Amino acid sequence: MMAWSFLSSKPWMVLLGVVQILMPVGFVIGLSFLFQDITPSIARYLITGTPTLVLLTMGMDLVPQMVATRRLQGTHDFLLSLPVPRIVLLASDVTIFFLLTIPGIIITLFLGSVYHNFTLQVSSLVIPVFILISLTGSCVGYAIALGVPRPQMANIASQILLFFIVFFSPVIYSAEQLPPWLATIHSVLPIKYMADLTRGSLSDVEVNIGRAFVITGVCCITSFLFCYLVMKKRF
Repeated sequence: MMAWSFLSSKPWMVLLGVVQILMPVGFVIGLSFLFQDITPSIARYLITGTPTLVLLTMGMDLVPQMVATRRLQGTHDFLLSLPVPRIVLLASDVTIFFLLTIPGIIITLFLGSVYHNFTLQVSSLVIPVFILISLTGSCVGYAIALGVPRPQMANIASQILLFFIVFFSPVIYSAEQLPPWLATIHSVLPIKYMADLTRGSLSDVEVNIGRAFVITGVCCITSFLFCYLVMKKRF
């Protein structure tokens, strides 16, 4: 299924892989143009939150658009009619999207640490963390695309969600910078805790990584079950 999914959309997938490298790299360099007084400690906070931003951009923005396009073209119904378990269809897409983001994340972390003069402290949890965030973001993206009444609505919903994540979520900045009411909302949303996972596994910034795993895991399981049940009942 991975081979079929990739080869059926090869030009789009290749272009997407290139964009996933250029976008975070441009983000790292562009920050220095916007804020010329970025200290190594501030840069550490920004760069270690970037993997979460990249993984969620893929999962919660691009995945809904892809699934919505499949629904409009009838490809989604065709995939569900194939003699393979529905979970395999979901797993193949999630795996491909995860692999497409990894090169960009690695390059961004290396370039960001060198460019802004700080040292990463990579722990053994970094791979499970990336997988969990990618799986959660992709499952939420699938849930958006499958849950809306019309496929076109998925594109609008994903753009609104991405705007909220980038500008109004403590991914590349601290939750203390938010208004108290918005910080309270983020205390129960998984976005903050996803950023805590990447930050805690890539640096010495103090975070409650156990709590972050639990909340992100609950979100991942909930969205996965929703997607699986919707796909299972399709036929």
